[in-house]
Amino acid sequence: MNGLEFVLSPESVIHFMLVVARLGGAMVAAPFFGHAAMPMRVRAALALAVALAFTAYAPMSTALGIENTWSLAGALIVEAATGLMFGLVPQFILGGVLLGGEMAGIHMGIGLAQLVDPLTNANATPVALLFQCLTMLVFLALDVHHLILRALARSFTVAPVGAFHLGAAGLSDFLGLATGIFEIAVRIAAPVLGGLLIIDTAMGLLARAIKELNVFIMGFAVKIGVGFLLVGAALPYAVQFLQHQFAELEPTLVGLLGSFN
Repeated sequence: MNGLEFVLSPESVIHFMLVVARLGGAMVAAPFFGHAAMPMRVRAALALAVALAFTAYAPMSTALGIENTWSLAGALIVEAATGLMFGLVPQFILGGVLLGGEMAGIHMGIGLAQLVDPLTNANATPVALLFQCLTMLVFLALDVHHLILRALARSFTVAPVGAFHLGAAGLSDFLGLATGIFEIAVRIAAPVLGGLLIIDTAMGLLARAIKELNVFIMGFAVKIGVGFLLVGAALPYAVQFLQHQFAELEPTLVGLLGSFN
């Protein structure tokens, strides 16, 4: 057998296909890699290039159990689903920040001033887009996209391709991470919501004390002005919170895959 036949052996080709399926699923869902502004061809080429680099690194499972086309299709689906879950975990952080900014914007009274979010093609308030842009800046400043690639490389050791099974325990952990979106949203919006609650209480007291005061009209300007001041004051807290969330991302991703084994 010459070297070319060894490289193009059926086992090697199947191994490469499984690696591409996992990486492709991750890059479709992960932040930055799966951004709508990145052309699909570029994402496909990037997934293939990274797969070529990872194929030699990723250990080949000795128990692939692939005997026909149907078993190969099933293994590819499992690997693609694994990559999707891998990419969705960091996306949960961005989703939580966007939801928190949406909550803050609506309570400030600018819910009608919605813009189209280029990431999700959905309507979002300016406050939500501000927090989302801040999240992406922190994401890139901390090299979280490199962290995702490093965690993907570790995933091939923790859960080798072809020998990975989607179990109930792992799915439960994944759903637990998904519910963390609401915790992130509340913690992002808490400073603004807390301040606006005080403003609403004060305006209610003024309305009882001064009957002629049109609190409804005056409240719009006051809540918007105070809301933006609170958003500015909360930005340093939000950056520190995001730094902590992204720092815990790699062990969370690796631990998630380990829970499926």
